[in-house]
Amino acid sequence: MAHHQEVWKTVRWITLLAAIVIIGYFAVRLVDQSVKGTTSGISDGLDKVLSALTNSNTRIVEGRAEIVEQNEISELSLLELKMSATRSFENESYVLKYLPAGTKQLIARGDYRVTAGYKLKPGVSLAVENGVPVARFPEAQILGVELIDFTILSEKDGWANDITAADRATLLRELRQQMRQEAERSGVLEVVDAALRTRMKDLIGSEQVRIEHEEQP
Repeated sequence: MAHHQEVWKTVRWITLLAAIVIIGYFAVRLVDQSVKGTTSGISDGLDKVLSALTNSNTRIVEGRAEIVEQNEISELSLLELKMSATRSFENESYVLKYLPAGTKQLIARGDYRVTAGYKLKPGVSLAVENGVPVARFPEAQILGVELIDFTILSEKDGWANDITAADRATLLRELRQQMRQEAERSGVLEVVDAALRTRMKDLIGSEQVRIEHEEQP
């Protein structure tokens, strides 16, 4: 009798273990199918997502979406803001190389509309790698620095060295270049990357997205 009880206990343990193995197997299958389904869902329509991101014509090449090459490089502007810069121009001249003609000085402030984003060159693409959407874009850059307003803060002529239209043009040119450099150092380009990342999340419906930048030649 005791022998039969031991056999019955062994059979029950074997049955229980078999049930655990079977349940575990189907659980793994369900998780695997869920992951594959999610990845497949993200992969579907990559070209449409990239088209919505860049406002460009796209195509699927070897499982990734990329923009169709165009004759002219288009731009994707993701940020526009108003910025100001101040610059001075100073010049000292001489009459007959010996007699000082005085120092002229010009100080001005320019108000600009600055836009930042990406140049959509060939190579821009969107793919799914290990279940994570990966966008490959060039480095973000300042796309435009447009003068809105120009104010003379100070203007002073030398006694024989007057400020000319060419001086004002030089100051404007240098001021615009200064504004571009200040915008690049201000953190604007990091904001552009963040804006692109947010757009990707919204369009794809995934919290995990990655942006990789092409190496500059």
